[in-house]
Amino acid sequence: MSRIEQALEKAVKMRETVKDTAPVEADTGVSQPPLPKFEVGEPIIDIKAINRHLVSITDPYSSTAEQYKKLRVRILNATKNDFLNTIMVTSSDVSEGKTVTAINLAIAIAKEIDHTVLLVDTDLRNPTIHKYFGIEAKYGLSDYLTDKVKLSDIFIKTGIGKLVFLPGGEPPENPAELISSDKMKRLVQELKLRYKDRYIIFDSSPVLVAADSLSLGGYMDGIVFVIQAVRTSENTVEQAISLMKGINILGIVFNNVPHDLAKSVYPSYYYHYGYGKEGYFKKPKSEDKGNAEKKS
Repeated sequence: MSRIEQALEKAVKMRETVKDTAPVEADTGVSQPPLPKFEVGEPIIDIKAINRHLVSITDPYSSTAEQYKKLRVRILNATKNDFLNTIMVTSSDVSEGKTVTAINLAIAIAKEIDHTVLLVDTDLRNPTIHKYFGIEAKYGLSDYLTDKVKLSDIFIKTGIGKLVFLPGGEPPENPAELISSDKMKRLVQELKLRYKDRYIIFDSSPVLVAADSLSLGGYMDGIVFVIQAVRTSENTVEQAISLMKGINILGIVFNNVPHDLAKSVYPSYYYHYGYGKEGYFKKPKSEDKGNAEKKS
């Protein structure tokens, strides 16, 4: 058994342990008052300015876009019973395709009839989602966490399905401290409870690059882990997964799998580490230029 297989097997055991030991909140019998809705302005995203890597918009009928729809189905199946709606997308290192995966997944879910989506850029060291959308964001999450703006002032209505975007803001001097702060933890809980039909997708910094993703992962219902096929070493994956002990790994996306491997090596991982409808996820098309992310 290779080290990558051992790492994935370890992730399965972690996931089952988290599921079995997750605390159950007591029902106090007291109904909570509804949270006030945020007013979101008019869409400011020009579809023509969107980066071509966002194939869920730029090439929605392509085989690559279809893989994101399959990923959407697997995510929804794995989370719908308990509505695990706070999901972080990360990777072990930079340039593995996590940001493009997060955006395309968010768009795919936002196009689904029954759900709205909030996409949050929590890679405060290198916030890039706004660049893929072709917009400039004056303020963002870092500005909210440092009390410069109100939360309601930084939501961006995309005009893409039912997708709202919360940009990262100006890179701060203390990103790890902001992400691990009580204010960030409260924000995640508030966003989770605000709308019962909303998925919140968080694009995080890579696990081996910064501590941010480990702190954020502790607030999440689940993690989608992106691996750049062939390029990412077994040792790198093993290190990253070992650091995420106790964090619920929903699944793994194999990104940019070459054609000659798509039907041989990588399907074996899907087979061995899948379990029913909540199995690991794999995107086996090498023509997915949309995930050749230049920056994480």
